[in-house]
Amino acid sequence: MDDLHVSIEPERIVTPTLILRSWSTEDAQGAFEIYGDPRIAKAIGRRQPVRDLAEMRELLGDWELQSSRSPVPQGLWAVEAADDGRLLGGATLLPFSPRDPQLVMGWHLRPEARGHGVAGQIGHALAHQAFLTADVDEVFVAAPAQNAGSLAVAKRLGMTVVDDFDWAHHGVRLEVLRMGRADLHKIRPGISLDYSYDPDGLDDW
Repeated sequence: MDDLHVSIEPERIVTPTLILRSWSTEDAQGAFEIYGDPRIAKAIGRRQPVRDLAEMRELLGDWELQSSRSPVPQGLWAVEAADDGRLLGGATLLPFSPRDPQLVMGWHLRPEARGHGVAGQIGHALAHQAFLTADVDEVFVAAPAQNAGSLAVAKRLGMTVVDDFDWAHHGVRLEVLRMGRADLHKIRPGISLDYSYDPDGLDDW
């Protein structure tokens, strides 16, 4: 497997260094270290950080249920290191809102996981996940302007700025970037019938 290969399986998404899998209440301690951090909560638009392990377990149960009920390719995933199973963060591919059903991808990482290409690899995997079904032709990233890191990753994914979307979260206007199915294939080979990908040209994320 080369550095950029992505394999989409029924229960997980696998890259050379990451596994995106379903959340479990057993992830509560590691997840609380992420979502209980006020800095991370603010960056991802939560009104407040998760207060304690009990709330975290309840939230993980909700995420697991929501993901299991969501149609393909939507979902919420825990992101762990493939080599030792360390929980690095979370990933989402969900509609922006009931009124705006466009699929938006996101990633939430613990601080020590940043700066090592993890976010780019998650975004790359989620982009392929988004285009699993024929009726999905575009995928988005939406983040406030101060979340420069996520916006930079989106641009490295080949996404382009959208000016005609008036999206906001808790009253904060969001910057929106878009990738179409054709945009992905301009940079990387197409989706294979066995759900296995072998892309080129992403440099070292």
